[in-house]
Amino acid sequence: MKHQITLHYRTYENWRENSVIPKEIAERLEALLNTAHAPYSNYPVSSVVLMESGAMIVGTNQENAAFPSGLCAERVAVLAAKAAHPNEAIETVYIMTGESEREPAAPCGSCRQVLHETELRQTKPFELILLNKTHNALAFTGVKGLLPFSFTLPR
Repeated sequence: MKHQITLHYRTYENWRENSVIPKEIAERLEALLNTAHAPYSNYPVSSVVLMESGAMIVGTNQENAAFPSGLCAERVAVLAAKAAHPNEAIETVYIMTGESEREPAAPCGSCRQVLHETELRQTKPFELILLNKTHNALAFTGVKGLLPFSFTLPR
């Protein structure tokens, strides 16, 4: 039997010109790139998590010489958001990479698992917006499509 998985997302071309990302969030993401600790990869990443209440929780990648002891920006932000606001739903997760030469980078496998499980815990999908400094933005409603065969607890 043959199965197919379809990935649904939106592309926002020239996201800065189209005001797709709220200006306050875009400025915060870009400023946060300067606080990333990425001495090994030289690949700064920032993340802003927007909560139901409007609270913004931020994160940047934090690398460590004892790889893989560091954490990606989106994991830092999402885990901090759920620690500070355990009963509040996440509305949107923004992830910005510091480079501008190519399309936005997608979360790594570990981050996809954390994002997916966070969504399952809150029983409500959130928006995931991937962007870099200049190119297009990619937007996903829900993260299940990014990790179709995720680990889950037995039912």
